Amino acid sequence: MPLIDDRTKQLIDVLADCVANCEACAKDCASQGNADLANCIALCSDCAALCQACIPLLARDSQFSAALCGVCADACEQCAQECERTGMTECAHACRAAAEACRQMAGTPA
Repeated sequence: MPLIDDRTKQLIDVLADCVANCEACAKDCASQGNADLANCIALCSDCAALCQACIPLLARDSQFSAALCGVCADACEQCAQECERTGMTECAHACRAAAEACRQMAGTPA
């Protein structure tokens, strides 16, 4: 019997991809020195932190996984919207995928 079921493993992979994209996006935005990108940096940082926090809870099947995934979905959606606004489409795509996966896990509507 696998330690982590396939559905949870896929969610963890989607979250890890979102973390990597958000960290890279925040770094890229920060390097541009444009004050208009401050919200993008903040949202990417929050999104990455929440996705990263979900991973160990999911791995150990914590009773708090669904609640945290619900919050994470909201953060990912807001981050996706901001990244689209600033032209960071790769990050926006990763955030939308994470938001959808988290919503499914949490059982919350889009």
